[in-house]
Amino acid sequence: MKHRDRVKIVLDGGIPDFVPTFELVFDETERDFNGRTWIGGPVDPDVSGMTYADKVKYNAQLYIDVAKRFNHSIIFINRTMGTHENKSESGVRDIIAEIRDISGDEYMLMCHNDPTFMIPFHDMQNFCFDLIDRPEYMHEVARANLEESYERCHTMLDAGADGFILCCDYCFNSGPFISPAQFEEFIAPYLKDAVQYFKKAGAYVIKHTDGNIMPILKYLLDAEPHALHSLDPMAGVDIKEIKKKYGDQIALCGNVDCSLMQTGTPEEIRESAEYCLTHAKPGGGYIFSTSNCVFRGMPLESYDLIHDLWLKNRDY
Repeated sequence: MKHRDRVKIVLDGGIPDFVPTFELVFDETERDFNGRTWIGGPVDPDVSGMTYADKVKYNAQLYIDVAKRFNHSIIFINRTMGTHENKSESGVRDIIAEIRDISGDEYMLMCHNDPTFMIPFHDMQNFCFDLIDRPEYMHEVARANLEESYERCHTMLDAGADGFILCCDYCFNSGPFISPAQFEEFIAPYLKDAVQYFKKAGAYVIKHTDGNIMPILKYLLDAEPHALHSLDPMAGVDIKEIKKKYGDQIALCGNVDCSLMQTGTPEEIRESAEYCLTHAKPGGGYIFSTSNCVFRGMPLESYDLIHDLWLKNRDY
């Protein structure tokens, strides 16, 4: 069974031959990939003398090599190549096409396409003021963002993408960054419209957000994505509880505790990974991954540990 087919089975509610795995981002590449790092990543390689096409091929091959090394079934293309990218071309689109050309239909290819408001990186104070003082303006912005996502949807599907991981974060560990009532007004309807549009276009959709999603979980479920990621245990989200209550409605991804991956003992890391497989694997509907990503500085020995555990326990 190809990796792509395996993920389709999970997202469509079936049980594959074994639990698929992937990571949203994999930044620790030097050890296993001859010192290579991402163009547009946290540690840019020397790209002097490389054409744009060379850079696309470089990132595309690194995505494939990471997926092969760690048996990832989904490749999430999130590198736009920053200042190395031609203004007239989209790095994400071109990398998707290149990966598809090299690897055929082996992997499920996904990229970001979330039009909804997220925790602001800058100027949160004015964002919050506008929700109160200029609600119609905020709805206009939300609608414009939604329309842009529709156009991007077709661009990326035409390039070879299978769907989208919607990566706008809504929550801190304590809960959502705006009240549930504001979420219901300013985010939920646009999230639902986006998910439904993408699905009608033939895309698979995974909704990502870190933090404590429990106060807004009903709105995430109502949008009907195929799956939720990352089910953050650092914010008290318990995959056992989510699986028991909602496992017949939606597939689940993640929940292996990233804080333990950084600072925990091998026993604590194994316990977290085993907990996820024990409670989320039965009956299908689970994709194994960390509760965020393999970020820069995560000890790869921690990832080796959970990867080996997954290999031994992945089969149905």
